[in-house]
Amino acid sequence: MKYLVRIIVSLVVLELCNLIAGFVSNGSDAILPFTEFNAPPIYYDVDALYGVTRPKSTEQMVNYPWGGVVYKMNAQGFRDDEFTEKGILLTGNSFVEGFGVKREDRFSEVLEKQLNIPINNAGSGGVWTAIQSAVLIKDQLKAQGKQYYKSVIVLTPGEVVNIDTRSPENDKHRNYPYRKGNEIAFHKAKHASFSGSLSTTAKIKRLFKSTLVSKIFSTFKYYGTAKVKTKEVDFDKNELDWYIEQIIKEDYDQEIAIVVINNLGRIKVNGIHSYSYNTSKVSIDVIDFPDDLNNYFVSNGHLNSKGNKVLADMFYKVLKEK
Repeated sequence: MKYLVRIIVSLVVLELCNLIAGFVSNGSDAILPFTEFNAPPIYYDVDALYGVTRPKSTEQMVNYPWGGVVYKMNAQGFRDDEFTEKGILLTGNSFVEGFGVKREDRFSEVLEKQLNIPINNAGSGGVWTAIQSAVLIKDQLKAQGKQYYKSVIVLTPGEVVNIDTRSPENDKHRNYPYRKGNEIAFHKAKHASFSGSLSTTAKIKRLFKSTLVSKIFSTFKYYGTAKVKTKEVDFDKNELDWYIEQIIKEDYDQEIAIVVINNLGRIKVNGIHSYSYNTSKVSIDVIDFPDDLNNYFVSNGHLNSKGNKVLADMFYKVLKEK
């Protein structure tokens, strides 16, 4: 019995140390898993334009295998301050959002300091696609009438390859824009996979994920899943042509920049460097991310703070030339 008591006491002490470490790392935000116990899900599926987004104007502690990261969302559901038209609009998937890293460690914040220009980060996780980025640009520049210094769409290898693969036939339970013929349509799910509230069981799981025991378990569970061998994939030129045509036909007052990060996640798109489209409305740049696995979290293949710094340096060279 005394050994059981010792084990329980030891676990309590370790959890207290975990909470203290959280205060050192995140200040008073360390208690968000407790104070925001009834907060909405980290993903919403209710936006009538973008599909899956984060809950707007919320603050949550998102727990990954390596620890907790605070997500503060602006009024449009993106992990940033309110957007300023004096800056650059940057949109893309979870690599742009900065999955798993503190906001100050994201490449957009590092780039902001390098360029001395505000970077409006409109990146989003939750199976974000290239088509959603195009819809976001249209919404920001036309529907909302914003006038940013530059507007940049970031495409990862998976997005380049899968521009036309998502449809109501293969993904029925989410809301999202998709290609329908030669136009962009919006799929409204009859029974969405995301809701605006959590069940009691889900709330308890969210709270448990903030504990040290859960972090240790998750670290071992996910360890070793980062890609080691580079995967080479082909892309359909016609699909990328169609994508660019959707941007051109909006006739924006400014050039829209597309930056393809090839070899990200060790996925290399064959022939992407030789791709071109003759237009003054859209610029296309391809950068090759280095193979160094130290740039990634071992647990999920997203970029760690070191990888974000590398990406910022690469983006600096591209944007400095524009």
